[in-house]
Amino acid sequence: MALIDLHAHFPMHTRFPPRVGSGGVAEGKKLEFWAANLLLNSAAGRPRVSLTEFEVGSPGGAGSVLYDPDDEFFRDATPRPEAFQNLLAQIDNVESEIAASHGAVQVAKNPAELSRLLGAEQRFLFHCMEGAFAFGGDPANVAVAAARGVAYVIVAHLFFRGVATCANAFPFLPDELFAALNPDQNDQTGLTPMGEEIVSEIFRNRMVVDVTHCTDRARGEIFRIARNFPGSPVISSHNGVRHESNYPLNLSDDAIRQIAGTGGVIGVILYPHWLRHPDEQIFGADGFPIVFKTIQHIADVAGFDHIAIGSDLDGFITPVKGCETYAQTPALVAAIQARFPKNADQILFGNALRVLNAGWKGV
Repeated sequence: MALIDLHAHFPMHTRFPPRVGSGGVAEGKKLEFWAANLLLNSAAGRPRVSLTEFEVGSPGGAGSVLYDPDDEFFRDATPRPEAFQNLLAQIDNVESEIAASHGAVQVAKNPAELSRLLGAEQRFLFHCMEGAFAFGGDPANVAVAAARGVAYVIVAHLFFRGVATCANAFPFLPDELFAALNPDQNDQTGLTPMGEEIVSEIFRNRMVVDVTHCTDRARGEIFRIARNFPGSPVISSHNGVRHESNYPLNLSDDAIRQIAGTGGVIGVILYPHWLRHPDEQIFGADGFPIVFKTIQHIADVAGFDHIAIGSDLDGFITPVKGCETYAQTPALVAAIQARFPKNADQILFGNALRVLNAGWKGV
């Protein structure tokens, strides 16, 4: 059976770091990407998400996450104009890499293409952005990203970078230390004025808005803006729920209901840390059962119409046992079919397809 994974970090393993202009790539930037991938984004020294892994994984596609750590780490709260050029370079790199696959994997630039590829059991990617700081502080760049086929935008990310306040997404990092690492973040801010403008532009340009990584206040302000754009779904592409894993990053029952109220979906992350309670992190359960518990809780709160998968594979995580590389996604598909036989199609691809059709115009 097919799978639409809302969130996977394929670009981290393409020909990155991005080459912008004719100046080449700084050695420090090369070292940064090499270290990040070697230490955090590999299984036995190999990528978890690659063209080879896709070709032997489940038919279907994944949200291909555009993200450059250099535009976020060790910076201040002012978005860098260079970040948007890096984003465009990443898109070029991904598309040239896919073109070299000779059709084994394709890029979907709009919902119709995505539906066609899904029906043909073709493997495909679609672009998405993690961190609206990548617009470089200029809301006008939102339309440019939309014209390149970006499907959705995660507004916040790991550090406050002038757009939206972010929840602590660092496992085992005390909230007090996280606050110290975000000296410019005021948790009473939510969205900055620039953030409000960017979120409105995302809706206006028919990309989907993603509230993953936002603080509760920032999420609430995004839901408020969404009311000005009826019919536009809001999603959380890769997340857990507080009922099963009580961390600020995860979704409260109220946030689950608000996402459902927009017609959106929650992509259940395949990372044990955000699927089990804080006191269960050392000797707690692992594997598909903890994924099932989160799926069931979302269904209990809002129904099966609002559940998808957002693996976050190669997003600096250690995945659940049983689906540790993209090649193992058939095991995840089979497990969900066995556990939720009546709703498996919805969870695995139907809900994600519906939301992308509703909220993404594409090109």
